[in-house]
Amino acid sequence: MLQIGILATCSFLVVFIVKKLAIWRSNLKTAKKSGFVVHKSPVHTVDLWWLALYPKLVPLLEKLPSSWTTGWLSLSRVFNLWHVGYQPFEELGSDNIMLSSPSGNMLWTGDPEVINQIAGQGSRFVKPVELFSFFNIYGPNMQTAVGDDWRSDRKIVAPAIGPHSNAAMWQAALHESKKLTDLLIKDGAVVTHMKDHMSEISLHCITQSFFDKKLEYETTGEFPTPELQSRRLGFVEAMFTTIDKLGIIDSVPKGLRAYIPIESIKRANKAYQDLHSHMVDICNKASDGDKKNPKTTEMTIMDALIAGARPESAEKHGKVMSRDNLVGNVFFFLLSGHGTAGNTLGFLMFLLAVRQDIQSQMQAHLDAQLGDRSIDTWTLTDDFSHLYSGYTGSVLKEAMRVYNVVEFIPRRCTTDTSVTDLSGEQFLVPQNTLCLLNFTAAFRHPKIWPAKPDCNDSTGRYHPMLDFDPTRWDSYGDKITKPSDVGLRTYFPFGLGGRACLGKSLGSIMMIGVLATTFKNYSVELVAPQAIREEAATIGASEEWIKDRTYNWALKMLVDEVQCNLLIELRKELPVRLIPRKPL
Repeated sequence: MLQIGILATCSFLVVFIVKKLAIWRSNLKTAKKSGFVVHKSPVHTVDLWWLALYPKLVPLLEKLPSSWTTGWLSLSRVFNLWHVGYQPFEELGSDNIMLSSPSGNMLWTGDPEVINQIAGQGSRFVKPVELFSFFNIYGPNMQTAVGDDWRSDRKIVAPAIGPHSNAAMWQAALHESKKLTDLLIKDGAVVTHMKDHMSEISLHCITQSFFDKKLEYETTGEFPTPELQSRRLGFVEAMFTTIDKLGIIDSVPKGLRAYIPIESIKRANKAYQDLHSHMVDICNKASDGDKKNPKTTEMTIMDALIAGARPESAEKHGKVMSRDNLVGNVFFFLLSGHGTAGNTLGFLMFLLAVRQDIQSQMQAHLDAQLGDRSIDTWTLTDDFSHLYSGYTGSVLKEAMRVYNVVEFIPRRCTTDTSVTDLSGEQFLVPQNTLCLLNFTAAFRHPKIWPAKPDCNDSTGRYHPMLDFDPTRWDSYGDKITKPSDVGLRTYFPFGLGGRACLGKSLGSIMMIGVLATTFKNYSVELVAPQAIREEAATIGASEEWIKDRTYNWALKMLVDEVQCNLLIELRKELPVRLIPRKPL
């Protein structure tokens, strides 16, 4: 009996392998017809087993002969793309690489022109929403909607995006920044959790301007809660923990989470439930307000979503929002709205603390525009516009280029489609190809964004912070507001095409507001960690030695400690000091 079982198992494996090889051969034949540089890949980038195991497998695979892994391994490490940048394309001699695997073909592209063409043809290159199922943990939403359902969602939300929402975000950014910096100065000049603070301030701005909900700062106190209690978690802790534990929440069935006696799962379940409770409160408050005074103009995002739940929305928008739809979309806007801005602001605080020269130039620009006026007099139409189109805006754009928080976006080709690359050569993207639009590589493309000659660290590797150069935007100064110009076709931090971020203008307004309020009133500098202070005391080193050692430590941290979860972020904090500036 045992021998029969072994024989049956071996037969099954042989048939399975033969079938997979036949499929792979067919995929490879299709890939070669495309005209792209083609490499075989034994794995598919989005195979769940690969995503789960590759961090442990890569050290072993790197010991294999390079001829076995060239062309596929560097691009298959999807959470490491920011670290390698344009390098894989440079090594393979092409901006577009077709990887052919047994599970399907993948087109990796770092070519800005090809990226624009793929993202701009929504019917031929669709979003593979099955890869974004984690967005649905609270209900269906715009991120995973397709076809008419997605178009209806966009129609519902559209009235909330405009001058009134821009003004609300500007005011929220200014006053939330002042509120936070006042708290940080009160608690002491050294800030040890700046990354968390920047994520929280962006969440405050989103909840205030989108959902008419003001929050109290939680990261300035004991955060997160050391031990779970029966009381409801604060909004910020519930949100941050849900994001941190998203993998658990998405993979462990809801009905089982409460019964598994593992601390991380218990905390994930608590955060999930408490965030749901907070979001239901937001929806209930908006629904009650809509019954008393339904809005049709100057609507917030929440007003627009609630209007989409009215019966007449069926005729006006093509659908009526269900309660699950409402809660799901609140989560979508919270997650996508604060993630990009919060991580970018975190990187900016550290970049400017290290690059004091750039910080000083930005403060001079802020002083020239804002003078000694109170923030109550800073306007969106005048002050924001001048700041964004000047040096302060260049600092923001350059930070979003070198520390682009979205590594890549996927699209699936629905029918054979021709594309033309940056040099004018034409290729064919075969049907069913998974296209992976590599923003990191595009933003470091040597023909468009040439690296500075002194951008390598002491080990000889490229360092984004040393390549951080806001003056490169001077030549784009007259192009930024013209979508047809090549400047914007090569820079798209908020995505592009029909599914680009709806709130990209709001994100820019928020970040400029935070930068202006913070750096108009304070300077930010690095603080030497305790280990460096102790080493200096042991050897009797000078303050100059400590400063130089801290600078090099920060340089190392700003590469080695960058990781990708949903977005790229810094795993560890860099302590910084806020120093009040003298009035003009």
